[in-house]
Amino acid sequence: MSFHTVHTLTGRLLHTETSADRVGWGRPPLLLLVQDRPAPTAPHGTARQMRAVRLPLNDTRVGRYRAGLADLLPDLAAALDIHQPLPRPTLAACVNVALITDLLADPTPGLRLLAWAVCYEDVLVDSDDLHEIRRVDAVDADRRGYRITRLRGEPHPVVRVDDPVDHDDVPATRRALARLVQTTSGRGRITPTAS
Repeated sequence: MSFHTVHTLTGRLLHTETSADRVGWGRPPLLLLVQDRPAPTAPHGTARQMRAVRLPLNDTRVGRYRAGLADLLPDLAAALDIHQPLPRPTLAACVNVALITDLLADPTPGLRLLAWAVCYEDVLVDSDDLHEIRRVDAVDADRRGYRITRLRGEPHPVVRVDDPVDHDDVPATRRALARLVQTTSGRGRITPTAS
């Protein structure tokens, strides 16, 4: 992805965190599907438009997954994999899989997947203290990782963008988002469901 695209994506992720901060704490997690397409007014597809679709998650149902988002995201990737289209009632109660299927099957010419992201609240253990923290974790189509964090009460978030790193100490949500990106990019994507 170009520098401009990475910069624009980072801005979208920051906007998501800022919007969550304005609404306040105690909100359910939010899944984001980020895509772009050629701008209709640009000649020969030189400019692109980005869209980030917010997909609310049912926080109560996510709790049925032993490891929460770290288990839900790989289950979603498996559900979206054309080779494993198995019914998953727990997943269906957490997120609208049919809507995601329709978004991925959108026939708009030049539409491409840019990233998957998740915005959620967590607890940070620092020495003997516990701190509430909001995180936005994302993985883009080039397997670059993004992490935006804000401690409760902090005026500004901290942004970190990492080049693709495949090692064991990356956050579990990042590994799960990378699997989701791999499953839903390019060939092997699911076909649209009949509605």
